[in-house]
Amino acid sequence: MHKTGQSRGTRLALLSGTAIVLLMTDLVAARRASAQQVEQLDEITVTATRRPQADATLPIATTILTPEQLPSSAVQPLADIARQSPGTAFQDFGRFGESYMTMRGIGTLGVALNTLDNTVGFSTDGVPTSLSGIGAPMLDIERIEVLRGPQGTTFGRNALGGAINAVTTPADGRRELRLDAEGGTNGHGFVQGTVGGWINPGTLAGRAVVRLQNYNGDVPNIVTGLREGAARIGAARGALRFTPDETLTIDLSGAFSDDQRNNPAFLLYEAPGYPVSGADIRPINRRQIANGTLRIAKQFDTVTLTSVTSYQDIRLANYGDFTDSLLFGRATGLPSFVFNNPATQKVLIQERERIFNQELRLNSQAGTPIQWVVGVNYFRSDFSTHRDMSVGPISPTLNGIVDNQIVSQTIAAFGDVTVPLGNRFELSGGLRIAHDNQSMNGRFTGNGSPGTVPGFAQRANVSDTYVTGRLALSYRWTDRIMTYASLARGYSSGGFEKTFQYSPLGIPTVAFRPATVWTYEVGAKAEIAPGIRINAALFYNDVRDGQLASFDPATFLPFMVNQNYRSYGIEAGISARIAEGLELTAGGALIKSQITRGPLPAIVGNEVPQVPSVTANLGLSYRTSVAALGMPGELVARAEYQFVGARYSDISNTPKMAAYHMVNGRLGWERDNVSVYVFARNLLDQRPLSYAFTYAPGATATYISGNGRIIGLGTSIKW
Repeated sequence: MHKTGQSRGTRLALLSGTAIVLLMTDLVAARRASAQQVEQLDEITVTATRRPQADATLPIATTILTPEQLPSSAVQPLADIARQSPGTAFQDFGRFGESYMTMRGIGTLGVALNTLDNTVGFSTDGVPTSLSGIGAPMLDIERIEVLRGPQGTTFGRNALGGAINAVTTPADGRRELRLDAEGGTNGHGFVQGTVGGWINPGTLAGRAVVRLQNYNGDVPNIVTGLREGAARIGAARGALRFTPDETLTIDLSGAFSDDQRNNPAFLLYEAPGYPVSGADIRPINRRQIANGTLRIAKQFDTVTLTSVTSYQDIRLANYGDFTDSLLFGRATGLPSFVFNNPATQKVLIQERERIFNQELRLNSQAGTPIQWVVGVNYFRSDFSTHRDMSVGPISPTLNGIVDNQIVSQTIAAFGDVTVPLGNRFELSGGLRIAHDNQSMNGRFTGNGSPGTVPGFAQRANVSDTYVTGRLALSYRWTDRIMTYASLARGYSSGGFEKTFQYSPLGIPTVAFRPATVWTYEVGAKAEIAPGIRINAALFYNDVRDGQLASFDPATFLPFMVNQNYRSYGIEAGISARIAEGLELTAGGALIKSQITRGPLPAIVGNEVPQVPSVTANLGLSYRTSVAALGMPGELVARAEYQFVGARYSDISNTPKMAAYHMVNGRLGWERDNVSVYVFARNLLDQRPLSYAFTYAPGATATYISGNGRIIGLGTSIKW
């Protein structure tokens, strides 16, 4: 699926990339001429593994992102994270609760058919959330840790393909009073205030962040005359840290966000002026999240005992037109106005999920020769959905009222240890033993639509006990060069589809099976020169009963089938402080995937959906004094290029979605506590597809991801 604009975008991207390389070369030459010494890179510590570990010695492929790489005003933070993490992709379906990620060629259920899909895990400060909560506003972030490969022996819940951990800035007493603001095209507006410091010096510290954000949208609707793709976000977070003595730390944090969108869906790809909407109402999407976490850490002579208690309350609402007049007019041959009736052909989806998580763990003290952690974890999710559907005879299963409740519980014990073997060898490994239980209580009430039953109800339950683990052997060639080989077994829980989607036909929901993977990996991490750090890995994934999805045009809903598949590839990254004030980050991955067994013989040999075969990213930051121009302060610049290769929407491998290029830039001036900058995001105005399916010849339904081009002005003031 290609457009003329895509070709222009490719040419512009190549020109942009060439310009970045030329600029980098010129700047390197200039700075090396005057630089006396290149500063060393800061040491990176990873905490997602439940015990702080230096990234340089961790035998896991990682990507660590800083706030400079993830602007606070990003409307889609997960998309930005994915594009800067080799082999990772983010799929946005517009409606809250339906987005997900893929990593290293390992796919997910398709469109969040179960909120507890844990193909790729996501957590904040080690506290896991579900697919209902991913992509929420990220407040007061210190760094993002991306861990590739199966996680589970130390990471919250199991994760089949990898995990992402957002680490917030701790309330450690550092004084901070800051105001950030931006304004830009299409009504882009962003205001954020941050305050932090001691409340009672030496004993009680606090931090708080408040954010307001707006975007007016950029997808025209030819029926309503309004624009879709708008966003209005309000969010706040507070944190307290109580340290009555040197051995006890109590952290209490809470956050609330209200995220309102008007995201389009089912856009006709062949429509002139694409993207353009033909819906007869403006869609409504809303997500409210309230959460709180209590973390207590007590140090003893030889161990540290940590308790983490968390609660999340997530409420979702999505309302929209499921018969876009442009799409259905083209697909059926009927006049478009036939599908324009604001009172009919609509679907209202309301969901609520309450998540409780409790973890207790013991860690060895830092600095001891043998590092270990053991613990137990309890996770409970209470999910409910109410779907009021009246699409009409064009789709029988989208009529009537569905109420479904799913209760999921997992109790697990885990342990992980690293042992030095001598002669520069180190052995690490871990095990996790867990038990899942999930129950479903679904009910359908018909509205008299032809082809549907008057009513239907179902109760069901599934449970499973399983073991996951990993084993890694690493070798330190020097203090700055490490290679490793690892073997890991991952697990993604089975369960029930939340939509209860075939109940209007009186067909019961069948539980899907859990997925497992064996992952084989060899990798290296090295600081090859002062200020230049590289990493690379080769991997092979053998997935059994993978939970992949296809799309049913008759219901406008995905369906899930278990199948075996494999993926393998290579990934690499580099971070370099090339010269004084000049830093470079880059990464990329090549991935091959293939379905090896499934219920449909026609799909065997196809690629795993939503897995780009090529991803790449490049970032360049530059800082220099402007004293030579007779001005105070410094000039600060950053340029980014990101590439996501072509990929398929579903297991049928049709149609294929085009590759896309993302170019971002920022140029500013800083002096003391004041900065002013201009920025451009998505400079090429790319509109990447998240999903596409052929409803009829010449009628391709699509979902787009993210905003178009935004150009604006921003400022930051610190006191």
